[in-house]
Amino acid sequence: CVVVVDKENHDRHHSMSYEERDNPVFTGEIREAEYSSERMPLDIRKIIARRAFYYLQPNTVVNLGIGLPEGVATVSKEEGMLDYVTLTTEAGVFGGNPASGRSFGPSSNASAMIEMNQMFDFYDGGGLDISFLGAAEIGPNGDVNVSRMTKNRLTGPGGFIDISQSTKNIVFVTTLTTKGLEVSIPGDGTLEIQNEGSVKKFVSNVYETTFSGDQAARRGQTVWYVTERAVFRRRADVDILELVEIAPGINLQKDVLDQMDFDPIVSPKLGRMDPRIFMEEKMKVKNEMFGSLEERCVYHESDHTVFLEMFGITIDNEEDIEWLIAGFGSILQPLFDKKGPVNVVINYDGFDIRQDLEMKYSEEVEKFGKKYYKTVQRFAGAAFRRAQLGRQISLMEWDPDELFDKFDVTKNGRLSVRELRDGMASVFNMHLSPTQLAKFCKAGGKDLSSFSKSGEECILGREEFVKAVYEIFKATD
Repeated sequence: CVVVVDKENHDRHHSMSYEERDNPVFTGEIREAEYSSERMPLDIRKIIARRAFYYLQPNTVVNLGIGLPEGVATVSKEEGMLDYVTLTTEAGVFGGNPASGRSFGPSSNASAMIEMNQMFDFYDGGGLDISFLGAAEIGPNGDVNVSRMTKNRLTGPGGFIDISQSTKNIVFVTTLTTKGLEVSIPGDGTLEIQNEGSVKKFVSNVYETTFSGDQAARRGQTVWYVTERAVFRRRADVDILELVEIAPGINLQKDVLDQMDFDPIVSPKLGRMDPRIFMEEKMKVKNEMFGSLEERCVYHESDHTVFLEMFGITIDNEEDIEWLIAGFGSILQPLFDKKGPVNVVINYDGFDIRQDLEMKYSEEVEKFGKKYYKTVQRFAGAAFRRAQLGRQISLMEWDPDELFDKFDVTKNGRLSVRELRDGMASVFNMHLSPTQLAKFCKAGGKDLSSFSKSGEECILGREEFVKAVYEIFKATD
């Protein structure tokens, strides 16, 4: 059927959001010339969003929940990261800058829009790399309640369960206490508690379990809990939260431990949150997220080949061209001096250059190539990863122990199926087939086919992992 709303009642009964009657930017009819330059005030919401922002990685698909998680979008915009991640909301938008507050759901300059039920198919199918979600109560083992606070107060979970069960990495954002909490942010990189909240949010027992910390650990999910003054994580090898960071200026006992109904594990390597989180100016961490030019280069001595990752590099002026040429030259020069012209493979996916600089850039690259290149291949995206993988999966060119440590997210000296899958995907952009997974598990003395029935995990120790990798990939050498 078609519902017709009288014009005079349109705003009351059929507005686009709680705040706007109609916005053609949200429907994709027009595009904003640029994102709004209005900055988020430096308050509790912003410092939580800033700390959560550190878990973003370039080229990932992200879900943002309503409330505190919305701030991650604003911080991403301020730090210049919106073009390098795909933010989504359950309403069905991909990309752009999600609206906040009472307009939450649509997005400015969205890349694509689909129906909400289709978006949940995407979420349920594992399309998300990371989700930022709110939390009303958090229990000792990482359980989260967002659905019911008292017998007579049921808010319901909405899409929370679908999203939290199917995302590999989850960041819950909340304050440590509530109802009366006041903080002071002097602007010198520290945080002070002026008035403590009367209600604790880290409780002995959550009123209702909307997210299970134990089940998340069994599934191999990586789960973080970010507050304005402390950061926790749920490890797979223990059944209680671990405190891993506190804010500068915060007293561990008085401001954190005494404000919780349970005693978390305090990491022996307890860190301090980045002071830039608590300062007025931008954090300027984008370059750190992408890595230096040296970190973008991988050299394989056996075939004298350098792989260069250009994702996230933007050429805005001639000085940027000079910086790139000089920097890459300083990396290639020692290799050139030692073994002559270098084979180069370059990934241009995510690289951007101002149109009027393209000719200048091409001329400089051509001169540079004549001096240093023996051969050059230029790819975008998956093609580059495949070219790199052929050399990376070589037993003579990487340290199996180092790779094991990289895959072992929980740092318990064992690898689960989830850690194997995520490790191969993140390091090599390679998705293990069921046959390959079965070989890994066979090396550990277990049969993968029985796990779905018994609920067991395929656990590999260091020696079994190295043996399995050799058996699976020895044909690549």
